[in-house]
Amino acid sequence: MWAKVRFGYLTLRRGNINEAREIFAETAKGFQMNKVTCGVIYTLEGKAHVFVAMNNPKTAARLIGWADATRGVIEDPRPLLEQGDVDKVIAACVAKMGEAAYANAYAEGQAMTLDEAVAMALNER
Repeated sequence: MWAKVRFGYLTLRRGNINEAREIFAETAKGFQMNKVTCGVIYTLEGKAHVFVAMNNPKTAARLIGWADATRGVIEDPRPLLEQGDVDKVIAACVAKMGEAAYANAYAEGQAMTLDEAVAMALNER
């Protein structure tokens, strides 16, 4: 599952948003089913990139809020290498929706459960 989610990130970097979206959906379900929380986090952070590309910054902001809160709970800080990618998502969200709207969506995400975050990410609305 880890190799597949990493392939999703590679696919995303190559600009194939649809294929990345499908890979992230599959890996999110797999990690969730196997109760691998850090895998769900990593996958949904990738899915946040997809939502930015799909012009849905509110959902991207919620996913980042959820990921940050969940990382805090399980004491799994984001690696610096991954932080740069997340910073790009945050910057794109703020640029598209403004700081106040971003902060509100981020806070909504922080209050979500893992199951709620996965359901929202897979719903793609």
